[in-house]
Amino acid sequence: MAVFVRALGIGLAATAAYLLLTLGETQGDANIGAGLAVFAVLALGGFTWALFDGMDRRGSRAVRVGLREILVRWVIVSVLAVAIIVAVLVARYGAERLDLDASSAVFLWVLVLGPAMVGALIGYSARGTSGNPSGHTRSS
Repeated sequence: MAVFVRALGIGLAATAAYLLLTLGETQGDANIGAGLAVFAVLALGGFTWALFDGMDRRGSRAVRVGLREILVRWVIVSVLAVAIIVAVLVARYGAERLDLDASSAVFLWVLVLGPAMVGALIGYSARGTSGNPSGHTRSS
């Protein structure tokens, strides 16, 4: 369930940014700002959410998620987020109007996956090492 929430959040936020910044444009207009907004949402959303996933500061959980599980989660999230973006844009504009190919989808996938991997690694390395499952250290 967590995978779908993350994919929907990032995918729909990026799509909404694109649609809001391209309102009222005619076909064929280039909108660099809309593309950059999508890139920023994908990269920052993936990085930030994966950073918090890596830190996993929920102390009530007895079993903490390991690094491998976090990285696999974000591979799946990145694929689903791109699929959501493509599906919404195809539904909105039609496949013939969109200029999407496999390299565009891979580029969007890397824009989510790369920062998410970095965020997950930073978050995971920031976990406490005291043996306390919550990751918090005691201060005297």
